[in-house]
Amino acid sequence: MINLKDQDAIDGKGKMAQLEAVIGKTYSDNFSSTGRSRLMFIQDNGTCGVMEVASEYKSGNHNPKKGIQARADWLVWNGFFY
Repeated sequence: MINLKDQDAIDGKGKMAQLEAVIGKTYSDNFSSTGRSRLMFIQDNGTCGVMEVASEYKSGNHNPKKGIQARADWLVWNGFFY
């Protein structure tokens, strides 16, 4: 998959700006052990740093993995906006 910076240069849809606007917010993350992550930062190489957060559901996982994991920027954008 093409990273968002290159995709914006092609189609001009501004997905990087959308993603930058939600730094620090949580989103639904299917690759997280809790199903939720917080976007911490965006890198120029097409990856984002995300940190798992506790599930918002009673039956969910309330023990997130520690540390920051790398996710593709298009995958994080998809979790927020699709």
